[in-house]
Amino acid sequence: MQRRYRKILVCITEDWFALSHFKPLLRTLASLSDEVVVACRSSGRMGEIEALGCRTVDFDFHRSSLKPLTQANVVRRLSTLLAIEKPDVVHAIAMQVLVVVAIATRPARVPHVVLHLTGLGFLGISDGIAARLIRPLALGELGRTLRATGNWLLAENPDDVAFLRAGGADAGERLTILGGAGIDEDEYPAVPPPRNAVPVAAFVGRMIRSKGVDVLVEAQQLLARRGIPLAVALYGKTDDDNPGGVPRAEIEAWARRGGVTWHGHVSDIAQVWARADIAVLPAITREGLPRAVLEAAASARPLVVTDVPGCRHFVRDGTEGLIVPPSDAAALADALARLASDRPLRERMGAAARERVLAGFTIVHVEAGVRDAYARLQPAP
Repeated sequence: MQRRYRKILVCITEDWFALSHFKPLLRTLASLSDEVVVACRSSGRMGEIEALGCRTVDFDFHRSSLKPLTQANVVRRLSTLLAIEKPDVVHAIAMQVLVVVAIATRPARVPHVVLHLTGLGFLGISDGIAARLIRPLALGELGRTLRATGNWLLAENPDDVAFLRAGGADAGERLTILGGAGIDEDEYPAVPPPRNAVPVAAFVGRMIRSKGVDVLVEAQQLLARRGIPLAVALYGKTDDDNPGGVPRAEIEAWARRGGVTWHGHVSDIAQVWARADIAVLPAITREGLPRAVLEAAASARPLVVTDVPGCRHFVRDGTEGLIVPPSDAAALADALARLASDRPLRERMGAAARERVLAGFTIVHVEAGVRDAYARLQPAP
């Protein structure tokens, strides 16, 4: 029987992130609770979150900073917010927020904490000194939170769950692996392949090096030198808050070489896939379950991804697309060349990708997983 809650506090870094990935989640939580409060930094889009039936609080988690004093202040401010709001459930999204929530809820005695892991983020993947020092402490806090019987872990791939367990943060059976953020198969219908004179491989995502966008440009240049026609279309904005962000000047220099176009941020992603022959995400580091991959797959586009967590959880090599080693421009070029030269293969893999989405990665599947998790939350002893 579905439980109902008095108040759920959702903690997430940015309003645009909530809107780009988690509108279905917010609607689901609103149906489970008398009130949903979303705490995030405002970029001017809080009204769109409120239109989903939520109340908003402008709260800066300082996602780009690992400075201890900065994060200690975030914990202090979140503790104050918890004392004011007194939620039944705190639903924390993304790694850095998970750690802050784990620390802040220790003295607050929140009845339930749902840790929603969407990838390991900079804290989980960086080899920098600060990350290496903080990582075991962060995993310790997550482990303490997950050991409480009233709490739950939502994740997007089994590799991330294994990483947490290896670090001592084990949720046991209080775990749900979701199909990413979920895709509306009607919003992203299967579309016929375009009739491009030169095949187009599209990348959708932030212009950051961890996504492998620079490796993709290098692969395109390799193909150009080999006389293999392939156009690369980049869709996404720069991210100045990310230490690995690619400067605008560098992206514009790529576009001047020929064969590469940069379109910046676009709102109609379905049209991107209607115009593209191939979807590519050459991530260097681990992902949660990239929404861009699901959107392309739902649109019946074959995928070229790297052998990293999240990507390999969805794409099966030779079925929905091709998997290549990360940071290997030559292997990426070979995979793109294979698909660029074989339209029937692109169509077969695209159809398989669409079927995989429908088998477990739609909004309906994700909503069912969230509802089941909330129904199974047990009172703390």
